[in-house]
Amino acid sequence: MSDSPKPGGIIDSEKYRAFLDDANSADAEMLASGMGYAAADVHAYILARARGEKAKRPKPVKWRK
Repeated sequence: MSDSPKPGGIIDSEKYRAFLDDANSADAEMLASGMGYAAADVHAYILARARGEKAKRPKPVKWRK
């Protein structure tokens, strides 16, 4: 008998809730600071990493005045 929780169980719900809480915190911080990441820079970074390449993380930029 396995002790692993089944998908869709309480553990998954708690992890999903934590994920949403982190996302909401990041969104609030972005709105308050006016800083964020250019989507093209993020996409290029993720694609390079997926290809196994080393890539510099994107730098935050001011997205509003």
